[in-house]
Formats: sequence, structure tokens, C-alpha cells
Amino acid sequence: MPDVLTSLYPTTLLRRHLPNMEETNRQLAGIIAELAATGPNMTAGTSTMGGFQTREDFLSEGHRYSQHPALVILKNHLIAAIQDYAKLLFEQECMRNPTNVDFMLWGWGVSLKAGHSQDLHVHPTAHISGVYYLSVPPGAQGQTSTAGKIRFYDPRPRANMNQLFTQITRHSEVATEGDLLIFPSWLEHSVAPFEGEGERICIAFNVRLNMS
Repeated sequence: MPDVLTSLYPTTLLRRHLPNMEETNRQLAGIIAELAATGPNMTAGTSTMGGFQTREDFLSEGHRYSQHPALVILKNHLIAAIQDYAKLLFEQECMRNPTNVDFMLWGWGVSLKAGHSQDLHVHPTAHISGVYYLSVPPGAQGQTSTAGKIRFYDPRPRANMNQLFTQITRHSEVATEGDLLIFPSWLEHSVAPFEGEGERICIAFNVRLNMS
């Protein structure tokens, strides 16, 4: 009989490029820049080292920009991608698909310049997390360096014990403007500092699922 191969406990990253978002991205980056100039910087107590971070109500209905066309367009894309990813997550993780599902979405804008970074962290109050890229500086676009890139870490507790030669326990995504990444909130990740001109501007978000 042929071998039976079973993939146990998969960890899936969704990457989706949102087309024709150049003007929307420009407007969203402008909103974050205005908030950085007029509002408080919420990096204290977070993984963000340097740079600017908005409040976590950036995607909330009560936010003063909630009806801005650019934010409405982005939220529609996020909701569609989250729904697709949640279906995959249910198939991989659950004994059966839930009958009823709704979710709470919240997010924040982050702007990093040269030398800024994000420490290793997870998002413990959510089930699904993600990041959408408005701007990627030249220093974060190289293929051979981790500079400016989001980096994911092998979630298996014993994966670093007796490693195989060239075993991969780290994964970096070379993102471009308009890229959307979605992943399980428990997956450890970080962002290394980059050098040079430009800003790494993104919108990070969390999703908490309510299922029955």
C-alpha cells in the first residue's frame, strides 16, 4: 500500500495583493501622517520601538475618519480576506465548521523610519491578525536581508532542538505596497530595523471570532 502523508497542525499565511490601490494607499498614508502630527503616539507599552503608532480604533466605526472613502475601501478588502482566511482556519483547526460566525475587527496605523523596529510579539487577545502595506522603503525590499521585513518564527516549541542542517525556523516576507498578510494571532513575529530613506507605513489589525 502507498504511504499516507498527514500534515499535522499546519500554520498558514495568506498573502494577497490588492490591485489599483495606489491613490487609496496615498490617502491612508496621509491620514496616518496627520494623526502623527496632531495626536498622541501610542508606541509606549507595545512592540514598536521608535516610529509612530495610532490608537487601536483606527478601523472602528467611531473613528473620525471612519467614513473616509479610502478607509471604507480598505475595510471592504480586509473583511473579504478575513472571511476567506477564517474558512481555511476552520477546516484546518476545527472538528467541524461553525454554524454561526461573526467577528470583531480593530486596527492601528504604524509608521517606521530608519532604525525603528518591532520586537518579537504575538497578539494574545485575537484569533486572526494581519498587516496591510501602504509604503515599503527601498531599505526593506532586498531579497537577502531581513531589514524592514516582517519575520515569522517556527511556532513548534521543540523545533529548535537537534535541528537538521539548514533547517528553516524563520520566514521573512518581502512585501510591496498593496500587499496584505493574514496569519494566526499566536504566530510570533517581529520587524527588523532598516536603513536609508523612506517610511514603512502599514495598517495592522486583529480579528476576534465569535462562533457557535
